[in-house]
Formats: sequence, C-alpha cells, structure tokens
Amino acid sequence: MATTDSTTRGEQTRARLFDAAVQLIAEEGWGAVTTRKIADRAGVRAGVVHYHFATVTDLLVDAALDATRRELGRGLELLREAEDVSTGLRHVLRAVAEYAADEPMTALLSETLLAARRIGRLREELSALLRELRAVTAQWLRSQGCAEEPEATAIVLLAALDGLMLHLLLDPDLPAASLAGPLARLAGQAEPQAPSTGTVGTADA
Repeated sequence: MATTDSTTRGEQTRARLFDAAVQLIAEEGWGAVTTRKIADRAGVRAGVVHYHFATVTDLLVDAALDATRRELGRGLELLREAEDVSTGLRHVLRAVAEYAADEPMTALLSETLLAARRIGRLREELSALLRELRAVTAQWLRSQGCAEEPEATAIVLLAALDGLMLHLLLDPDLPAASLAGPLARLAGQAEPQAPSTGTVGTADA
C-alpha cells in the first residue's frame, strides 16, 4: 500500500510540474523558464523538480511533448469519430480555427518548435510524433476508401492544415466556404456540403 501511495503521489507531482512548465512556456517563452519559477507555480520546493528531472530542460521537453501528444490525439479523435471524410475535415477545420495568436496552446506549440531547432531530443521526439500522425491519418484515409496513395495524401493533407493554421493566425477572418471542399478533394472525396454561413470556426447548423 505504501509503495502504491508513493507512486500515486509521484505521478501527481509530475503532473503538477508538467502543468506548471507548459503554462510558463506559453506565458514567458521557453528560455525564460527556470527551476524556481516552475517550483513556485507548482507549489513545491525547487529540490522536488530535480528529484523528478535531471535538468529543467528535461522537464520542459517532457512537458511540451506530453501536451503536444495530447493535442494531436484530440485532432485524431475528431477524425475517428466522423462518419465520413467530409465531416471529419469540417471538425478539424473548426479545431484549427481555435488556434488564435493569443491562445496558450498556440504559444506553447510555437515555442516548442523553436526549441526543437536547438534541442536534439525534442526534435527527434517531435519527428516521431509526426510520423505517427501521418501513419494514423493514412490509415484513416485508407479505411474511408478515398485515397489512391494514402501515405502521400496524408503528408500533403497535414501540411495543408499546418499552412492553414498559419494563415488563420495572421488572418482570423479567413472565410470557410472554399476550405472544406478543396481539402476533401485533396483527400480523394467529393466536395462536402459547405457550412451555411460564418468562418472556419462556425459550427454546422
């Protein structure tokens, strides 16, 4: 029982450190985060941080990867739950539209990508996540029977969504009418019915 309780407390502490780390990365930038700031935000002693992680960089990398993995999983779940490709793409478009310039997740992902240029482990882990994302997307396309080259189509489709996210950050009023159709055609399916009004973030009636 004591071992179980200790393990549970350790997991809870790591979760608090992860939460504190991702908040601070988004608020202050990767390079400004220190052991003391994380400890203060998590409500623990500074020594606790280094009990669980050898360096503050190790903590930042693990926390950023955990948050990125969960965010990508959210997008994949939207695809899996959709009844067809057109519906799945509309759901993903609405999710992409949530990445406003002032959103914490947007800041976290931006800082993580910048840090990956300098931190080899972070870059390698992100590359592995992207490979997994492409593989799962290709499998989804294949299951929908809508792509002759699902692996290649998955690469292009995800790259298009990444580019769309950048455009939306700079132009939040980007119209929705012409977006779902081209994406569906890119995926090898007939053009879906466009939403009646609104922008990318507008829910279907």
